[in-house]
Formats: sequence, structure tokens, C-alpha cells
Amino acid sequence: MDRDKIIEQLKDDELYYGEFGKQFLSNSDIKYLRTESSAKEFRSAKKFTESELKNLEMGKYFHQLMLEPDKAKNFPMVDVKTRASKEYKQYLEDNNLEYVLRTSEAQDIKGLADWVLNPKSEYGSDIVRALLNNQIALKEQPAIAELHGHMFKGKADLITLDVDGQYVIIDLKTTGSNPSDINIYRMRDFGYDSQCYLYKELFGMDFKFIFFGKKQKVNDEGKIYYDIEEITPSDQTLESGKMAVMNALANYDKFFGEGATHDVRKSYTRRVI
Repeated sequence: MDRDKIIEQLKDDELYYGEFGKQFLSNSDIKYLRTESSAKEFRSAKKFTESELKNLEMGKYFHQLMLEPDKAKNFPMVDVKTRASKEYKQYLEDNNLEYVLRTSEAQDIKGLADWVLNPKSEYGSDIVRALLNNQIALKEQPAIAELHGHMFKGKADLITLDVDGQYVIIDLKTTGSNPSDINIYRMRDFGYDSQCYLYKELFGMDFKFIFFGKKQKVNDEGKIYYDIEEITPSDQTLESGKMAVMNALANYDKFFGEGATHDVRKSYTRRVI
């Protein structure tokens, strides 16, 4: 199958995240392969904590509201006060789901998205709207490329023109803390440094994050707003990402590649805490 046909297939989320897409490595894989210890979890059925599941669902809903509003109309949620309720458990069973947002939680995220997309909003939301509404903007655009002898995939939230008229990849992130607290150490912890490096290589253009604080705030005039911060990766962050990818690929070849020399289930590791 030629490259264009593969990319067209990868636009479908079921194919991107399913068996078809697993022929390619991704940044999600790199996060597990960064160390020999975490490599044991590579493409395994990871058990997320309730907090992690909540953040994943909130992030997914925000992305759909911002980029794929038609999908957001059918986003699963249930109107209950607690997850311990019979109604919540029955909803999970009826819909074959592991986790779902409560309606009040979903409304909090929709409040953020509605504020960003509202033409009357200020405090930087106008910049985000300009990026989203640019005539050439592409949303949820996949790409593939061979990097360091391995095939990779990635899906850009947004490809658009920045204020300087340059093509740029924008990745949207929500955070429960203040976006100004994001630093290079947190970038490494969450695998954002490797994402910066991989996406810049995959798409051949500059990469930026836009972080949205989930906490609603009110200014002195009584107007609602949310914190927004645009973060451009430094050369240091990109180099950190490249090294993370190289180390991850060494672990991949060691445990999972053709001619693998070690069994990840029996790997011997050392660390100091």
C-alpha cells in the first residue's frame, strides 16, 4: 500500500489505534520503551488509575469539542452524583465501557471549550480561534515516516499558519495545574519532549503546544476566563526528545525487534532511588 493510501486509512481512529496502526511505532510507544523497566508494559493492557482515566476522558472530550464537534455530540457521559451509584455501574455495563465522565465533569470541560470558541472571549482565546479557523487549517492529520530505521506514525491535532505566516503543528493539552508550571522536567515526565522531536521529524515543520488550564477563573470585572499558554520546544527539549527516542529504540530492538537478544519478562534492571 502506498504512503497516501496509508495516511488516508490512518485518518480513521479505529484503524489508527487498532491492528493496522500497530505496524508503526508512535510516541505513546516511546513513553513505555524509554526504560527497560517500563518496556515490560509495551503494548500491554495497562491498568490506569481512576485519576488517569478521568484526565484521559476529559482530554479526549476537549479535543473533540475543539476539533471534531460532530463527534463530541455523542460523547458518552452519565448524569449521576457519584461513581459508586447503581446508575453509573449500570451505564458502564450497558455500554461496555471501563470509565465514563459524569455530566458535571463533562460540563466543566465544555465550559472551557465554549469559552475558547466564543468570539467574544479574550485573554488569548482569539489567537487560538485564529489558528483553528485559518482557511488552510488541517485537523487530526496523520503522517508516517521512517526514523532511525523504524516506521513511525503520528497524528497532528492541528496544522495551520501561525501569526508569522509559517506552517506549524499545534498540539492541544489540558492541565489541572497552571500552564505556567510546565517545565522541561514535566515535559520529559509526560513524554512531551519525544513528541516534539517525533512530530517535527514526521511533518517537517515547527511544533508548538497550547496548554489550557481547566480551572475556571474570574477577573476583577467579573468576567470568566481560563489560563492559556503557548509553549515552543527549545533546542534543549528537542535534543532531550531525540535522545529519549534513540534510547527507546535500543530497548525495542533489544526486546521486540527482529533478532531480539533479551526476553523482557526476564530482564535484569538496576536503579537507585
